[in-house]
Amino acid sequence: MSRGAGFRRAPVLCGLLPFVCLSAGGCTWMSYLGTDERGSDLGRTYFVGGAGPVGQVVGTIDVPRGLRDGHYKGSIEVFAWQSVVGGTLRDQMDRSRNESQARRLAQRIVDYLDQYPGRRVNIVALSAGTGITTWALEALPPGYRVGTVVFLGSSLSRQYDLSAALQRLDGRLYCFYSSRDPVLRYGVPIAGSVDREFGIADAAGLYGFLLPPNAGTLTRELYREHLRNRPYLSRYVRYGYRGLHTDSTSPRFIARVITPLLAEPLEPTPRAPDNQTTVPLTGREGL
Repeated sequence: MSRGAGFRRAPVLCGLLPFVCLSAGGCTWMSYLGTDERGSDLGRTYFVGGAGPVGQVVGTIDVPRGLRDGHYKGSIEVFAWQSVVGGTLRDQMDRSRNESQARRLAQRIVDYLDQYPGRRVNIVALSAGTGITTWALEALPPGYRVGTVVFLGSSLSRQYDLSAALQRLDGRLYCFYSSRDPVLRYGVPIAGSVDREFGIADAAGLYGFLLPPNAGTLTRELYREHLRNRPYLSRYVRYGYRGLHTDSTSPRFIARVITPLLAEPLEPTPRAPDNQTTVPLTGREGL
């Protein structure tokens, strides 16, 4: 069967596979269905899905399909990080394990850039996968950098300090958010954010990121230059995105709205002086 035929059968697969995964205890093997190594010499985009068995399925086929429909030419890797035992709650709550998975993603990026130096790396992440992505960026060694990052339905807390992650970017971090998201509105206050905040901050996927407390000059500059909060717009309905938790992975939305962001020109990120560490931010305003 050709890859194109696989994409055409994606709606049927996505309808059945969550039930298969729930009964089998996990579907980490699903990542192989979405991964497409064609174009590795032109760049790579990683997709980091959400928590639990459903998170292993949602977007795994649709995001790569949308990238190809949007004429993305580089390779695509679906990064499987979800646990086999423990399901959605463990993936949302076990920060120690999640940080170890983030280090795995960071190493995947390093390995790719070592093999294809100078090529552009992008990341698209959904829900709890935005936490994995953030900690992977923080874990990158000096000299290894990422282009554009897109967060969809992020379950990070709004005031999480992104400054260390933003220092690894030459492009922008786009946070697409929707106040309609029922999972973030009703589930995260009970389970906590993926960075383990309870009751003191909404998820970034509801209203976008805020500057965290106690601002430093460098961190303010990083947020100003590299973070873009993007609210839900009614016109997204035509692309299959209705402001819910996972429908932002619609192939049409990925093709028409997300893929063009992955081709934006890159600019160097402000660096801290050798003797200066980043100070967290102050303020409550959105960006």
